[in-house]
Amino acid sequence: MQKVNLKKHGALLCAFLAVAAAAVLRQIGFCVNEQLDQFFTILRAAIYIGLFVAWGISVRSRIIQPQVRRYLTAVSALMIFWMTVRSIRYSLEEALWVMRHLWYLYYLPMLFIPLLAVFIALSLGKPESFRLPKWTVLLYIPTAALLLLVLTNDLHQLVFRFPEDAVVWMNEYRYGIVYFPVVGWMVLCALTALVIMLVKCRVPNSRKVLVLPFVPVVLSVIYGALYIFQLPWLRLIAGDVTVVFCLLIAATLESCIQCGLIQSNTHYNDLLLSCTLRVQLTDPEYQRLLSSRSAEPIPLQIMRQTETGPVRLDGGLRLSGAPVRGGHVLWTEDVSELLEVLEELQDVKDSLEDNNALLRAEYTLKAREAHIAEQDRLYNIIQRETAPRIKLLAELTDAFETMGDEAQRKQILGKMAVIGAYLKRRSNLIFLADKTPLFQEKELHLTFGESMDNLELCGITCGLLSELEGPVEARQLMKMYDLFEEIVERSIDTMSTITVWIGPADGALRITINTDSAADLSPLGSDSVSALRDEDGEWQLCMVLRAGGELE
Repeated sequence: MQKVNLKKHGALLCAFLAVAAAAVLRQIGFCVNEQLDQFFTILRAAIYIGLFVAWGISVRSRIIQPQVRRYLTAVSALMIFWMTVRSIRYSLEEALWVMRHLWYLYYLPMLFIPLLAVFIALSLGKPESFRLPKWTVLLYIPTAALLLLVLTNDLHQLVFRFPEDAVVWMNEYRYGIVYFPVVGWMVLCALTALVIMLVKCRVPNSRKVLVLPFVPVVLSVIYGALYIFQLPWLRLIAGDVTVVFCLLIAATLESCIQCGLIQSNTHYNDLLLSCTLRVQLTDPEYQRLLSSRSAEPIPLQIMRQTETGPVRLDGGLRLSGAPVRGGHVLWTEDVSELLEVLEELQDVKDSLEDNNALLRAEYTLKAREAHIAEQDRLYNIIQRETAPRIKLLAELTDAFETMGDEAQRKQILGKMAVIGAYLKRRSNLIFLADKTPLFQEKELHLTFGESMDNLELCGITCGLLSELEGPVEARQLMKMYDLFEEIVERSIDTMSTITVWIGPADGALRITINTDSAADLSPLGSDSVSALRDEDGEWQLCMVLRAGGELE
């Protein structure tokens, strides 16, 4: 703490000594020859410019908010510009017209520094991404207008009025009507900025916050008022208006920083010493620069390991690190309680994994049981709907084994092939219907086609014509196939041809089967199936099915 105070007081002392030295050089310049006075003038200007450059650099390293830092840097640049113009002006004693316009340029920093102070005040306490509202651009208009009136004073003399009989307008002048709005605007901006800073102040119960920033402001107002009256003693003691105002502006802003009205990132040592966390700052080579009281020395090798991630230490501690400008920051955390929670969570995780394994096994077993049950259900359906054909196939098999006539054996074998094809395709339709209620036309051709292939092996000519315009329902296809099989079984011994036509009929599905069978097919006729025989002895059976397989 003492080192920090000495450093801060040392900087203030150096600034005070620099100003005092420049003031002494000014007084000495009144008593020496012209050449030495010019040297002292240049030396004083160098002292002040160097002082403001140092203050600007200091501001850039101390201020947190980028917007505020940018405006304060602009203020320091304007003061350096002011001092530079002032130095050039006094070195051109013979070019009076240039001197006068350089004097007008004083009002560039004099008008814009108070405006920047308002912008600084508006930016205080805002996040880094903050940008000033668009309406603040309007503040540039009166500032620029007043500056333009000053720079063009030779045309209208509304700011400074020179005697009409003066050969060269320079030191003898009076203030015009516009001069007072110029001064008023500067004072208004300065007081507005200070009031906004005080309203945003976050330092409670601090008298210096309320008093210290007003001291240089009040001095500026008093000095400006006395300077307007052109008092001889004031010009002798503090006649350099540029230096006085630059110093008072810097003092005002610096007092705001010191009081906390403008937030800064100083006092790192104080922060770390009072910090309860185990934190330390190192250089790029991990040599410790600053640390909190509770931070313990850490081996260099372990500190380097933090570049890839946190490092576990003994006693439930975790060391973490991160790169910062100029080095690294490392901090130690007590994660023993967190580790205990993690161990408990790991136990819970293991327990859940065991339970999940049992649940998966149980689910697999139930899924297998459900699959078997579903298969049993489908097999029962197949058994129920194909039982008559299975019985018939068994009877034909027995007859085939006992039959001695080769021609009859061949005929029985053909019937067995036709019935087997039906059993195969009918069972396949039951399985497919359990998955989807609609079949594509391809499935219809496969179903009837396999049965017709076996019929043709028996010497029966077959034909199939489908005029479907889309998919067919499973129940419709099965009913049509059952009718076809009934006709085939009754007619296989007496028919030589059979044709099937399937197509739409008034929103329904129609199947027409023609055969030259000599068998009596009239028993197949019903309210839903028409069975007619023409004069040539050919049978025509028709069936119309509505959606869902319902018969008309």
